Amino acid sequence: MSKAFTAKKLRGSIKRDKINPADYLKYDFRFSCEDCSHFCSQAQSCTIGYESKWHRKEFQTYEYELAGHMALCRFQEID
Repeated sequence: MSKAFTAKKLRGSIKRDKINPADYLKYDFRFSCEDCSHFCSQAQSCTIGYESKWHRKEFQTYEYELAGHMALCRFQEID
């Protein structure tokens, strides 16, 4: 007698963090690629090789206003 195989549930590879609306409005967050030391504005890309489209300010703002979540980069550095 064999057990039925259940496939793993797929989920997004980017972790999205819930941001408190009061904090979002109160603090001047630095959360996008454009704020990061690793972002090359001329090439519009991350200098350490990560995909930047999910972390750009325009997408982050859109996603936050839509769902209250943001995909914050874990390697962001601010000068």
